[in-house]
Amino acid sequence: MSPDLAGSALLGAARALHGRVAADGAEIERERRLPAPLVEELRAAGMFHLMVPAAYGGAEADPLEALAVVEELSSADGSVGWCAMLAAQAGAYAAFFAPEAAEEIFGGRQTTAGVGRPIGRAVPVTGVGGAGWTVSGRWPFASGSSHADWFSGEALVYPDGGTDPLKDASGNDVVVTFMTRRANVTVYDTWDTLGLRGTASNDFSVDGLFVPQAHAADFAGGPRVPLPVYRCEPLIFMNHGAHALGIARAALEAARDVVNVKRGWGAVPLRDVTRMQVAVAEATAMVESARAWFFDSAAMLWADVQAQGGGGEPLLRSRARLAGSHAANQSIAAVDLLHRALATSAVQVASPLDRQFRDIHTAGAHVMVGPLTYEAAGRVELGMPADFPLF
Repeated sequence: MSPDLAGSALLGAARALHGRVAADGAEIERERRLPAPLVEELRAAGMFHLMVPAAYGGAEADPLEALAVVEELSSADGSVGWCAMLAAQAGAYAAFFAPEAAEEIFGGRQTTAGVGRPIGRAVPVTGVGGAGWTVSGRWPFASGSSHADWFSGEALVYPDGGTDPLKDASGNDVVVTFMTRRANVTVYDTWDTLGLRGTASNDFSVDGLFVPQAHAADFAGGPRVPLPVYRCEPLIFMNHGAHALGIARAALEAARDVVNVKRGWGAVPLRDVTRMQVAVAEATAMVESARAWFFDSAAMLWADVQAQGGGGEPLLRSRARLAGSHAANQSIAAVDLLHRALATSAVQVASPLDRQFRDIHTAGAHVMVGPLTYEAAGRVELGMPADFPLF
């Protein structure tokens, strides 16, 4: 089903930007980053601040509205949609900082780039700057690194600078999720890929950086902003499915444009060729059915969260994540079908389908829509814990 967003100013703004975003596609591919003027237009329209609380200047979007905005931007350009998607995820972090720090980091519509992998090293320290950590490490895949004002990373805590990481009462590693200004990091030009070339998902590092406690998110204490969406991670992190659906929707539009005007073997109009009719029909069914379950699952979970006041019933949470992965994989299958059916009409760089094919396969490599999410969802369906983050 489609959410009722007829009055959404954010979705209207995303639609109004569609042509502007699409027009920059060639430059985005060539330069491997979003052009600065486009970044400022997206920033001003709130596209990088969908899930940031209004108290800090964010859009504070309804989660279904945020999903629809990501889908719309992704249909215009996969890299732009990806940057907006990851910014929405990072924006939710604002709810887990003290108000003063959240305003410092997210206020003024500043943008963030970061990596959710605890591969850094944090040593607790207390000095003239107060209590905090000395952090070192290098993190890959920081999408939006070309326009980020702040960077986030995760690090294991090593008490007294030892060799063994600190454990909590349950035996789990203690992780620090920190934010730091752009001036404090080194960015490495590592993102040269098949698709999503404009996301600038580069590596970044810090070396002996002092991170004050105020610049570390407090997830254990729960959200400090009393809005229900911040208690339900799947509603935010299922947006990978929205990104894929947007690309698949654009691929269907591009395929119809080609089929309606081009002639094939023997000068027969492609629209009259049975195999092309079947390909378009099958791809449409894949995308629309996946989209219906995707938004239906999100709507059911959101309704439960609002009604019950918690983080959502476990099965509904798992189904939302599963629907996101399913939407991504069905979108890949639909684009593949169209790309193969259109043959030489799809392989030229000038063809939108070439970019859509490359972008959606690069997006599909992300762990958030990969096999591990299916394994976790299967465990939940069988009455077991998911044992996977953000389910």
